[in-house]
Amino acid sequence: MGGRRVRNAQMGVRFPSSPVFLSTKWILDDQAIRVHPKVRAIGCAAFIPGAAGFDNTVALAVGSASLERQETIMTDAHTLPRTVEELAAHVGGRVTGDKSRLIARCSGLTSAGSQDISFLSNQKYAVHLNTTRAGCVVVGNDIPTIQRTDDWEPAWIQTDDPYYSFRQILVLLHGFRVHAPVGTSPLAVVAKTARIGKLVNIHPFAVIGENVEIGDNTNIYPHVTIMAGAKIGRDCILYPSAVIYDQCVLGDRVILQSGAVVGCDGYGFATHKGIHNKIPQIGNVVLEDDVEVGSNTVIERAAMESTVIRRGTKLGNSVVIGHNCQIGEHNLLVSQVGIAGSASTGHHVVLAGQVGVAGHLHIGDMVRAAAQSGIAQDIEPNKDIGGTPSMDLKHARRVYLNFIQLPDIVKRLRAVETALDTKKSKPQS
Repeated sequence: MGGRRVRNAQMGVRFPSSPVFLSTKWILDDQAIRVHPKVRAIGCAAFIPGAAGFDNTVALAVGSASLERQETIMTDAHTLPRTVEELAAHVGGRVTGDKSRLIARCSGLTSAGSQDISFLSNQKYAVHLNTTRAGCVVVGNDIPTIQRTDDWEPAWIQTDDPYYSFRQILVLLHGFRVHAPVGTSPLAVVAKTARIGKLVNIHPFAVIGENVEIGDNTNIYPHVTIMAGAKIGRDCILYPSAVIYDQCVLGDRVILQSGAVVGCDGYGFATHKGIHNKIPQIGNVVLEDDVEVGSNTVIERAAMESTVIRRGTKLGNSVVIGHNCQIGEHNLLVSQVGIAGSASTGHHVVLAGQVGVAGHLHIGDMVRAAAQSGIAQDIEPNKDIGGTPSMDLKHARRVYLNFIQLPDIVKRLRAVETALDTKKSKPQS
């Protein structure tokens, strides 16, 4: 089918076009068509001779059991190879070298072969251009100078943003994970009062509580628990063992990786006469559209009102968000970031790995914090910070450079002090 993607509208599953089990309706390039009237079954295969939008004759394997259950099962197939010229057109790039070379896969510079495409966005790895066997490499507007010792010459695709362009090619050639259209498994526990949308897949041993709402095209994997009154939007993916506590709200296209916890009790205790008395956490958590939450990340419910993660924000693995936090739009919080309760961030904030944020402070728009920064005060917008306590990043680099040399500095200082003491102790002539 020329590498186009076909989606089974009956089950809402997208997969590369190639031999697949046939169901009752197909969508090609987002235009709905019924099963072609000229479909004719021969044994266990169906042929569509000259169907509009299909390249030549297409064979679709048909399983009667699958048709009966209205399920679609993908075979181990990939999109067809593309020429370098086609890939460049897909990302709006410029080609230098062999435009007609066929590319089938994406790979790293050091492992790529003649049918693979790779990329260079960090000059640290430019040395690998001298030895890579990649058929094509996506680079910036300037092709780096290379010194090869063989006669292999990759093709080059030049773009303004090679990392993003490679991402687009990766999606084109490999796509995203395909979710099995299991429907609602008889081994899942679904409350009678739950409202389940269309084309939702609920795998074995998932538990859906009372009055839960789940939007269309959402996939819920084994051992996911959704507690009473939670609301899940459209096109969400909840991977195994994710937990959503009662009354929490997920927008559309939210992804929870395995083990993510949304809405557990905030860390709230009132200490009275030496006893730590638990404070009921009567709020919830709201994840807006297009939020992704990494494995084993925990987002605490608010003591009152809501802990909010705003649209487009991505949380890495093992991140902890305290109760009543307000995380802005399109933030990147890398693994093991910890944010104490009632802190807030602006838009497009980046917190690198193991950054710690004290409670009740605000981090302004576009702030970037280096790994292991300790943030104990409000940060103005557009600042690059590092260190503990956090400081301007350039200043932090100077501080830590001196810190590394501290033993030698102390040794030299003591030598100077000793010399001064010796000079003072000598009798005056």
